Amino acid sequence: MLYRFITASSILIIISSLSISAQDTGTAHPKQKSTNILDRIDFGGYLGAQFGDVTVINISPLATYRVTKSFYAGLGLTYMYYKDNRYTPDYSSSSYGGSLFARYFIWRDLFAQIEYAPLYSDNGYVDNGAGGYYLVKQGTWVHDFMLGGGYRQWIGDRAYMSIMMLFNVNETINSPYRNPIIRIGFGVGL
Repeated sequence: MLYRFITASSILIIISSLSISAQDTGTAHPKQKSTNILDRIDFGGYLGAQFGDVTVINISPLATYRVTKSFYAGLGLTYMYYKDNRYTPDYSSSSYGGSLFARYFIWRDLFAQIEYAPLYSDNGYVDNGAGGYYLVKQGTWVHDFMLGGGYRQWIGDRAYMSIMMLFNVNETINSPYRNPIIRIGFGVGL
């Protein structure tokens, strides 16, 4: 099932990237000096989909601000839909929230990332006191903290794709993210 998720994500990102590079204006590359604050902002995100017995749809737009040549800070929004047909009745939930992250470029386009992602889920699990869990139909906040790194590949003067691997160091039964978390995304500067 992981290959379906990665394949669907890759196809969506390649299509999105092609349309972004077609709209490329050829303005300042981040390596060029600029005093305009808008030249320091990138927009992009991640799209994900998995279909089958387990269906997952993930939409995560984000904005990034270049603080220095090597240090970036950003925030994002996240919506996830999850449905599992392997149980009777089917289990489904929606999660939404945001993320705050910091990205440091260690060498050229290779980076390390730290991220805090609070998400609200409309369903959650509660400890039953006997070593197990039971599902409750009430909202639950999950606070995930992720560490990892990745690589950015330029596809134009202002557009790029990135691939990263993160690890949720605060994973719980209610976390929508399972380790390792692999993301393929895109971004474009203003």
